[in-house]
Order: sequence, then C-alpha cells, then structure tokens
Amino acid sequence: MFDLSVVAARGRWLLVDEAEGEIGAFLTREEALEAAGACAVLDREPRHVLIQDDIGEWAEEVIEPPRLH
Repeated sequence: MFDLSVVAARGRWLLVDEAEGEIGAFLTREEALEAAGACAVLDREPRHVLIQDDIGEWAEEVIEPPRLH
C-alpha cells in the first residue's frame, strides 16, 4: 500500500520510492510532499505516503491527485 516515503535525513527531506529508490532531496517536508503529489497526478490515484521526521517518528498522509475539470 505504501510505495512512497518522505524521510528527514541530514537536513533534507528525501522522497523515496520503494521500487526505484531515492527520487529526490528537498529543503522542506512540504516540497517533498508536493513531489509525491506529482506522482499522484501521473497515476490519477491517491498516494499513501509514509513520513519519517528527524526524530524517527512515523506518520501517514494521503496525497490526492488534483481533480480534472
């Protein structure tokens, strides 16, 4: 169910795909989640993203693709 993770590491936020590995490094958590949203646009499906902060705590966020008009 979770194929994307956003992980705080060395002052950056890494977007990691389970199959592909690291997709990119971002300055903020929001930028990394925005990049995860781009994956949702490509799939046209909500993406469940695991988020690990800098103290090791995990959270989950569902990223919805934008609605097409």
